[in-house]
Amino acid sequence: MKIIAVMSPKGGIGKTTTSDSIAYMLGQEQGKSVLVLDGDPQGDTSKTFGRYEPEGIGMSELLEHHQNVGGRYRTTELIQSTEYDHIDIIPANGYLMRTDMNLLLKQEENQVTRLRDALAEVAVAYDYCVCDCGRLLDMVVINILLAAELVIAPVKVGGFENEAIHNLQEQVDDLREINPELRIKGLVTMRQKNKTSLEFEEWMKDSSGFDMFVTSVRRSIVAEKASMRMQPLPQFSKNCIVSQDYRNVVHELLRELEG
Repeated sequence: MKIIAVMSPKGGIGKTTTSDSIAYMLGQEQGKSVLVLDGDPQGDTSKTFGRYEPEGIGMSELLEHHQNVGGRYRTTELIQSTEYDHIDIIPANGYLMRTDMNLLLKQEENQVTRLRDALAEVAVAYDYCVCDCGRLLDMVVINILLAAELVIAPVKVGGFENEAIHNLQEQVDDLREINPELRIKGLVTMRQKNKTSLEFEEWMKDSSGFDMFVTSVRRSIVAEKASMRMQPLPQFSKNCIVSQDYRNVVHELLRELEG
C-alpha cells in the first residue's frame, strides 16, 4: 500500500479537493483499491465521501484506542465503505482536536508512529492510502507524515504560499530522520492565465529547487460548486478543466510510483 499525504499550511488552495480527486480517480477511474484517511478535524473529506458523523468513530479511535496501544479497536473495525466500489474511508470529526492534545501529552515512544503501526494491519488490502491532512503540523499530521512516502503540497501564486512550502519542506526534512522514505512534491493549483501566475509557475518548476508536478491545476468555479455539493469533483463534473488537470496529475503519480 502506497501512502500519500496531501498537506499545506495555507488555506483556500484546493488541498481537500486535491486529495479527494486523486483518491476518487485512483479508485473509480483506475480501478485501484483505495483507503482514504481524513486527518482534518473539520471532516471535509468525510463529508465528501458521505461518512461524516459528528459523534462517530474513526481516526481518533485509530490513534488513541487501537489494540497496538492497549485499546479495543482493530484497524479493520474503523474502516467504512463508501458508495464507490473501490474506495473505503476512516473518517474524522472534531474529536480529532482532542486526540492531538492527548497524543501531545503522552511521553511514549510510539506517540508519533501509531498510525504507521495501525496501517500495517491493512497494508496488503489496499493499493493506495490517500490522507487529507489538517493545516497544522500537529500530532495527528505528524503521525500521517511518518507513515507516508509522498507528501503532495498544493501551492498557488503568492509570496506567502512560497514561504509556506519552504517551511513545509524544512519540516519534512526533519521528519526524514524517522521516516527516510518521506519526500515532498509540489503541485501548482488555482492557476490563472495571467503574466504573474505564469511567471510564478515557471519559477516554481524551473528554478525553485522543489520537485514539482508537470501538470498545473487551473482555477474553476466548478471545483467550488462540487465542494458545496459535497461531491468528489470528478463525479460532479467528469470533463471540466480541473478534473482533466487532476486526471493528468494521477497519470503522473502512476508513472512515478508504479513505473
